[in-house]
Amino acid sequence: MAFKHLEEAVVDLPNQELAQYMQIFEGLREPTKTVLGYTLDIAAYLKKVKLNDDYAVFGGYAVLSHLMNILGPQVALLWRGSKDIDMAGTMRVLGALKAVYSVTNDSVSPNVADKRTVKLVEDHEKACKIDFYYGNCQDRFAEPEINYHFGIPLRVITPLKIIRGKLNTPREELVHSTDILRMLAVLERRDVSPEYISHQFTADQKDNLLARVQAGHESSGDRLDFVPSQTYERKLGKYLKQGKPIV
Repeated sequence: MAFKHLEEAVVDLPNQELAQYMQIFEGLREPTKTVLGYTLDIAAYLKKVKLNDDYAVFGGYAVLSHLMNILGPQVALLWRGSKDIDMAGTMRVLGALKAVYSVTNDSVSPNVADKRTVKLVEDHEKACKIDFYYGNCQDRFAEPEINYHFGIPLRVITPLKIIRGKLNTPREELVHSTDILRMLAVLERRDVSPEYISHQFTADQKDNLLARVQAGHESSGDRLDFVPSQTYERKLGKYLKQGKPIV
């Protein structure tokens, strides 16, 4: 692999962790192998240039980051994969990326304000597309969390914000419902109560969340068997339905 910043960051890992890193990346399927490589390479680079407080990753690779944080990095071998990176950040971050990576495309979105589509190419690697949100969009991803992968700090939005964002995706795209289930399982592992979760959503969002949980169980988006316990789901369902008329 030729991810310079990633390789510089992992070279000082203990031998066992370095061997695990090499084994995992050797076994990853595309597109995860390439895009996760870019994600961690970018994170390592932004830390080096002291911009690691100026961005947050959301979307699929935020989902994977939380799964890796809970289940270990080997979970990436089972994950569904995603073809691009969703990132919010300052224009300083965008400028820094364009200064160190070869950029084959940088275009303004015709449909979403403060969004650019950027395609990067690293030496000897495949191209990677980033949907980069800046300006007003950046505020939607404030107060992220930091997960460490192979010693690299990656800033990602919280599981609850991931769920809230996934509720705005098309229902027929079942992979988003699967991601919601995964994030609920992460929250259960963190001992976040179903009652607390229910309080984070509006009435319409609660209805949507109930439907997405059911749809998530009907999806086969990846090979990973990681969902909330039945007890946790029942409690969450009870709180989400509170105050609703019985039909």
